[in-house]
Amino acid sequence: MRQVLLAGLVALASASSAMATEAPLAATQLVERQQAGQAPLLLDVRRADEYRDGHIAGALNIPVEQLGSRAGALGVPRDREIVVYCVSGRRAARAQETLQSLGYSHVRLLDGSLNAWRQQQLPLVQEGGAVPEHTH
Repeated sequence: MRQVLLAGLVALASASSAMATEAPLAATQLVERQQAGQAPLLLDVRRADEYRDGHIAGALNIPVEQLGSRAGALGVPRDREIVVYCVSGRRAARAQETLQSLGYSHVRLLDGSLNAWRQQQLPLVQEGGAVPEHTH
């Protein structure tokens, strides 16, 4: 009886640690890892128009609403480190939960998400060559 109980506790402990939420990654740490060629998969879960207006270099865009059906587009093993961001962190937290429920075991948030990135005046990539409107 004691062995069965012990085995159950060990299984429970390992299951909870596998689903433990990892500490957020600071923007400065991400920059250092990108420069060292050791960047995690970076996932932007904002809408496509938000992504085009400015995103972190190297980020893959899958809106949080589509993540459950498009997680295969990540193209990485489920134990690969994934760092998720949005504007404030709310959608990123939802995406983290979704990815963990799909079996991704190494999912972190970008600390402060894009708001913190912008506050630190770190670079963003813009797509589509948006031209500012001029009034004459």
